[in-house]
Amino acid sequence: VVVVQNASVLELKKALRRHVQLRQARQGGVQHLSWKYIWRTYHLTYAGEKLADDKKKLREYGIRNRDEVSFIKKLRK
Repeated sequence: VVVVQNASVLELKKALRRHVQLRQARQGGVQHLSWKYIWRTYHLTYAGEKLADDKKKLREYGIRNRDEVSFIKKLRK
């Protein structure tokens, strides 16, 4: 997924959503995913740190070109 250098976490989430929707459309997979459910159930993480603040810039988390961000399931409260 490509985002601008000074992108925020929210912009990364939007780019992920666009990427997955385009991929699903091309492959003829599930047409609708509940992104509200996904963001409520999973955290985006980078190097073991949760990307919890949507307004924070990716640069502040130390994310650079070609770095991997992953989903981890949130623990129940």
